[in-house]
Amino acid sequence: MKNILLVVLLSVFGLAAKVKHTTFTCEFTTYATEKGSFSDDVMRFTLVTNDNNSTYIRKGSKDEFRGKILRGDKGLSFVEVSKRNNITTTTMSSLSSDKDEHKAVHSSNRLLDGKLLASQYYGTCHRVDEILTQKVSFPISPNRRRKIIKKLNVDQEIKKLSKQDAKYVKDALRGVFPSRQEMEQDMSIEGMILVGRIMDDAMKAK
Repeated sequence: MKNILLVVLLSVFGLAAKVKHTTFTCEFTTYATEKGSFSDDVMRFTLVTNDNNSTYIRKGSKDEFRGKILRGDKGLSFVEVSKRNNITTTTMSSLSSDKDEHKAVHSSNRLLDGKLLASQYYGTCHRVDEILTQKVSFPISPNRRRKIIKKLNVDQEIKKLSKQDAKYVKDALRGVFPSRQEMEQDMSIEGMILVGRIMDDAMKAK
């Protein structure tokens, strides 16, 4: 049901963001510290690169981090240096039978009051098709926005949704619609339906 709805919503999408970038979704299922190796904690994040200047943004569940990309022998390293000069790296190899999947390691080396805190996670990163990560945007006039809110009873419908869904609905009313990846990962079917109806109404008025 959700995949069918995505196809319907995407059929009315126009061209989206113009900035060229590559996106990787990463999942690490085992990790090691000085106390040993463990597999009871899963780390997930997304890496969004700027392919023109070799920088990137790492997006976790709550925070974002920025860093530089270093190209190695058949692989990439993503390096972050914090304000306190603590270092975090993510390195992935391109040696894979699947060109979109990469073995990866995520390492964190921190100093806290002279004490070394280090950990290393092992997993994979997958390259995401760029079109799935692109938002769609077009202007919606204030008058049109008021009509959409009234017609779709948005003020009442939004109260039934999660905070995450509500954020996407509010963005849609401003003319900024989520990417396919965001819809798949973040939104409920109810939220997607409301965003789709807003988009449909806004497109009809163009």
